[in-house]
Amino acid sequence: MSAQNEMRRVRKTNLVHTSRRLRHEIEGLTRTICVNLDCTLKCPEDLPMEEIDSQVDELKEKWAELLMAISEIARLDEALR
Repeated sequence: MSAQNEMRRVRKTNLVHTSRRLRHEIEGLTRTICVNLDCTLKCPEDLPMEEIDSQVDELKEKWAELLMAISEIARLDEALR
């Protein structure tokens, strides 16, 4: 049982680091998207919509990964109790 708990702790530590990385990546993407959507910097017809669309897709993927990591951390926390 102890070896299993140690493996759970290691897995949880890795997931915590992954979730931190994903949060930073999400913050960076949201800042970039906000700048690209800022109509005070560009005319609406000059907005880089293809780039923004791609960035939003990437944001959705990272957000889904973050939610999965958070869910797995909660599951491991419950198993470690």
